[in-house]
Amino acid sequence: MNRTIHLAVISPEFPAPLTSGGRKRTFHLLRALARAGPVDLITFSERPEAEPTSLVHPLCQRLDIIRLPTHSPKLFPFLCRNLRRAAQGVNPLIDRFSEDAVREAVERDLQHQAYDVIILEHSWIAHYIPMARRWQPHAKIILDCHNIESDLWHQYYERPRKFWHKPAAYRFWRSALEQERAYLPRADQVWVVSETDARRARALAPSARLRVIPNGTTPVEMWGRPAHPPIIGFLGSLMYPPNESGLRFFLDRIWPKIREAAPDVRMMVIGRPTPALLRRARADERLLVVGEVTDITPYLQQWTLMVVPLLHGGGTRMKILDAWAHGIAVVSTSRGAEGLCAAPGEGLWIADSPQEFAEAVLHLLRDEAERLRLARRGYELVRRCYSWDVIAERALDALTSLLAEDAAPPEKPPGVGRNSGIRADDRSPNELSSE
Repeated sequence: MNRTIHLAVISPEFPAPLTSGGRKRTFHLLRALARAGPVDLITFSERPEAEPTSLVHPLCQRLDIIRLPTHSPKLFPFLCRNLRRAAQGVNPLIDRFSEDAVREAVERDLQHQAYDVIILEHSWIAHYIPMARRWQPHAKIILDCHNIESDLWHQYYERPRKFWHKPAAYRFWRSALEQERAYLPRADQVWVVSETDARRARALAPSARLRVIPNGTTPVEMWGRPAHPPIIGFLGSLMYPPNESGLRFFLDRIWPKIREAAPDVRMMVIGRPTPALLRRARADERLLVVGEVTDITPYLQQWTLMVVPLLHGGGTRMKILDAWAHGIAVVSTSRGAEGLCAAPGEGLWIADSPQEFAEAVLHLLRDEAERLRLARRGYELVRRCYSWDVIAERALDALTSLLAEDAAPPEKPPGVGRNSGIRADDRSPNELSSE
């Protein structure tokens, strides 16, 4: 960067502790952006006073945590909220950040100072783009799509957990589709995490200006971990539906085959558990549920192998990158490995049927040389393509190229916004707010 720039990052979730893929991405992108200039972080929480702000303050010039209205996790309020959303055809996460008080707080923050760049994390809050244009007409706007949400909801619609989920999944899929079609073209730059997601984004919005900024990890080489007793690991919050359905698929249809063939094998799950998983662990002494942790390294040191049995998902799986960064081979479904630039045999073994998956796990448990070969290939790939240091350079390069566009701005007719090609105060007909 040749000059100091002022940035604002709007993140729908507080980016710490680093217990989810979304938080990790936002946190490490904040670190990269802080090298370009002072960053103001606007984020959200039901309990701002409980967030670990000391982890984020060093990266930010200013931090504002907007209080979200409390949403009860109990079944009846949860069903009422989502029935209302399904009836209105509004995606739950879009609705969450469209309430009047929340929007007004964001609007006040956008009047704090003049920004050169505003980055919106997640397409859930893409409907803030017109607001950002109105209050920051000279700012460049980047939309960072952690997933292509319409694709994720389409997967839920095609393969619902219960048949009665299908109508709501259809409504939420269509809502996400409309949101992305309306707002991807309005950003000055759209970041996606893989070439796979780039193809999906181009199909939705051919005029969107895309840059691939992958997810990443931090290499921590750890070779020669003990193989006995062997431990198979799964990493990921079970509050995230693709993780929950994938682990359930593994435990129902794959784990019994492995248990029978390898009596000494153990299964360890790291991530926020569901009550159903805890009940299952009480009945299976070989299933170890660790729960949510802030440092995965001490646990991954014990693992022989990671499994990623996902049937749904979007973006790229940071759990695979974390396994590679710790020198661990991976068995994954095709969906679980989607978006990573690794062919089968390059760091991971692909298996989609329960029988193939179980056979792959058992083969790698028995063949240490093949397991270590896969692990080393994955580790080399992380160092070359997926370390946060490499990704920081890609993000800063994308930022530099975006700001360089102002060196020779194209002529535009009077009354048209400099960056967007629409009037600065124009409201999208599809803006999904509560107004």
